[in-house]
Amino acid sequence: MTKPETNTNIGGMQWSVIFAGAFVAFALSIVLMQFGSIIGLSMDSPLMGEGYIASWGIIATGIWLLWIQLLASLSGGYIAGSMRTATPQYKNHENEMRDGIYGLTSWAVSTVGVFVAVSLMAAGAAYIEVHTEAENMNMVLSDEEQNTAIIFAFVAGATSLLSGVAAWWAAVMGGEHRDKKTNFGTSFSFKS
Repeated sequence: MTKPETNTNIGGMQWSVIFAGAFVAFALSIVLMQFGSIIGLSMDSPLMGEGYIASWGIIATGIWLLWIQLLASLSGGYIAGSMRTATPQYKNHENEMRDGIYGLTSWAVSTVGVFVAVSLMAAGAAYIEVHTEAENMNMVLSDEEQNTAIIFAFVAGATSLLSGVAAWWAAVMGGEHRDKKTNFGTSFSFKS
């Protein structure tokens, strides 16, 4: 029989497992954002332009952000669920809930981490912009720019919630693979 969760528990949670999943999700987000930035920087004013072209730039950015959040959440959730100490003394439904909560908590930690990092970068950029372009302080956004910002913010929030669901699902799958002792060595191995 497997030993119950012990030394890494704080309040019944294995935080080392949660942080491992969150760090992987956070790192994957950074790497994928770097790829997106490189593509964006190679374009000539990707979000500026007239109607149709500007709309596709915004749609492409939204899809890329969705992809980043989903992939990072799936990875972090799977790690959190599969690395959690097995608890065979509980019923299947309870184990599924525990795995899902680990995935969701890992998603929450990485989401807060990304939010803090982006907020700090935005605050730094705003500080630089205000102090270098004081004459533009009276700039007003057009109705179209305001609507685009509102839609983008709503989609970003919806995407974050969707990625939380993805992290839960991935953690449950990771827990199932852990409990069934699934061997991926035949299809995924770095050994020859």
